[in-house]
Amino acid sequence: MEKVTIEAKVRQENESVKKIRKEGKIPAIVYGKETKTMPIEIKVKDIEKTVSTLKEGTLLITLKLVDKENAEEKTVIIQEVQRDPVTDNIIHADFKQIPLNEKSVFKVPVITTGIPEGVKIGGVLEHIMREIPVKCLPDKLPSKIELDISSLKIGQDIKIKDIKVPEGVEIIEEANRVVLTVIAPHKEEEAKPAEAAIAAPTEPELIRKERATEEEQEGEAKETKKEAKAEKESKSEKEQKK
Repeated sequence: MEKVTIEAKVRQENESVKKIRKEGKIPAIVYGKETKTMPIEIKVKDIEKTVSTLKEGTLLITLKLVDKENAEEKTVIIQEVQRDPVTDNIIHADFKQIPLNEKSVFKVPVITTGIPEGVKIGGVLEHIMREIPVKCLPDKLPSKIELDISSLKIGQDIKIKDIKVPEGVEIIEEANRVVLTVIAPHKEEEAKPAEAAIAAPTEPELIRKERATEEEQEGEAKETKKEAKAEKESKSEKEQKK
């Protein structure tokens, strides 16, 4: 298990967060079973580098705490980081202190090697679990669980019970839970509307009939109006002759 060291300073409750960030640091907290929750501040470059290293596996951190003239070290893990939604910069971090003399639960990332046989012929690799919870002493903690998936064919999978871990490490998950699997490729829908139908869609028969009926009624109404007008004009001429 790889370890890194981060220096941190105990932060005063009334200290300005704006001032801390201006100095190239971020506010953070450390808490745990054997320590009271305390606010701290750490350098941005240190936390960024550490979080980047986490992509390669679980990491135990030695946190060097300085409080005025006193100094102490705590073994911790990064429990959570908060990022700015606009810049994506880390703006806060939570560290959880880990007791060295008792087993704790950790989430260990799953790393795969090789290309499955099923993928080579068109199958799709699906990751169901990207992290696996384990219970162990800190000095037994594996940084990652590496799985060779090159022999997997379409329809095959790797379950929790198929995974071997070092002595002293216990996986706390159901034995039959699937970690990853190779599935058949999704078939694309072959049925597509004809181009002519898209260019000039036909109307339902009922709508066409209704339109024809409406047009006929409009024609009849116009003829009726013409006849009424002619009759009115005829009556007017007769009256004038009288």
